[in-house]
Amino acid sequence: MSKILYALLILLLFIVGIAGVFYGLYIFWKPLAYIVGGFIFIGIAGILNQAYDNTSNGKGGEN
Repeated sequence: MSKILYALLILLLFIVGIAGVFYGLYIFWKPLAYIVGGFIFIGIAGILNQAYDNTSNGKGGEN
């Protein structure tokens, strides 16, 4: 096999592999978006919970 045909075969396999990876990421995007969105909302809830000043009502707790 000549070097040019071998190089074209390697290039074709590389392009097909890259296309397969990106197509797999495209298929996986919607569920991944819900998972990442859920983690973002959980993080926002945790940040807001930590930022809330609960000592102003005077009902005990960490005063």
